[in-house]
Amino acid sequence: MESLGAVVFLPREGELPSLMLEPILFDPAALWLSRTLMEEGVRQFLVLCHRDDQPAAQACFPAGTQFADAGSKGLSEALSRFLSQCPGQIVAVTQALLLAPKGTNFARTGKESRPGPVTLRGSALAAALQGGQSLDQALSALGDPSPWQGRALPLKADIGYRATTVEPLARSLSVDRLLTAGVRIVDTESVYIGPAVTVGAGTALLPGTILRGETAIGSHCVIGPHTVIRDCSIGDRVTVNASQLNESTVDDDAAVGPFAYIRPNCHVGKKVKVGDFVELKNSTVGEGTKISHLTYVGDTDAGAHINFGCGTVTVNYDGKKKFRTTIEDNAFIGCNTNLVAPVTVGEGAYTAAGSTITEDVPPDALAIARERQTVKKKWAAKRRGKA
Repeated sequence: MESLGAVVFLPREGELPSLMLEPILFDPAALWLSRTLMEEGVRQFLVLCHRDDQPAAQACFPAGTQFADAGSKGLSEALSRFLSQCPGQIVAVTQALLLAPKGTNFARTGKESRPGPVTLRGSALAAALQGGQSLDQALSALGDPSPWQGRALPLKADIGYRATTVEPLARSLSVDRLLTAGVRIVDTESVYIGPAVTVGAGTALLPGTILRGETAIGSHCVIGPHTVIRDCSIGDRVTVNASQLNESTVDDDAAVGPFAYIRPNCHVGKKVKVGDFVELKNSTVGEGTKISHLTYVGDTDAGAHINFGCGTVTVNYDGKKKFRTTIEDNAFIGCNTNLVAPVTVGEGAYTAAGSTITEDVPPDALAIARERQTVKKKWAAKRRGKA
């Protein structure tokens, strides 16, 4: 099958940036467009936009996309160069729109379609431009809209129109895409999924799930309810319940939540448990480690099969700098332990509950760092007698 090229205009609204750079759900409309075109077989892009819009536009198109200033004298040269590289079928998108994939039934979604892109031969367009026709004239004369008939929804600056028409359609397009891929969505009206998100077959998305950015979720997971995942890589058979995850990796068979918060740059290993009211930040957690509840793990390298007791805190910040904590395999961290970084707990070592650890703990040792208990007999009774 011949690969397609695409010429995409990102028209401005007067002095304002292109509507194609405004978000639909969480991502710019241009990203929704580029992902749909890539699904249609487009492999080479030329994007024509205002030079001030180019940095934002670059994040919406694949590597290797060519850009040209829509108002510059170099536009004709850029267009000619692109058409020489793509003499076969090309798609021309000249207006701000949301483009639906093949097979989308706009009638089912209750949306009204509009004329969208046109297709034509790149060589024919190049010849027309060399013959003196304007780009608009050439596209009007040569472009064939039929392959895209009924699959485009125009974008408008009106916020109400976006909320009631464009965003519901975008949500339904993502839902349809995942359902086709074998994903189970318990309530299709209560999940929100970005255009770059991928989910493996057999995974269940529960109500209130929001998947954003470059998130990739494996197979046979259970995600939700009420979960937000952004720019994360999630393995197979992972459970994420009522939690938020950002810019991190979670390996196979891990369990996260409820009410966990994973901040950027974390790597959660296989079969790890990250339980309720646990926060991770810039940390690695090895296979089989359990962080069951009420714990903060920040700037930490934690090994495998560690038990974090309730209320553990890695004390990573002195007001000026951040420091790292290292906890080696098979360590046992007692409840309400403060690990004041930089500090290392050796392999197989224990910390006693309620300890504040400020020095390294050797392997297989027990560290006790707390005041010795003092009991004053009859003290409470005497105090009550004085009341």
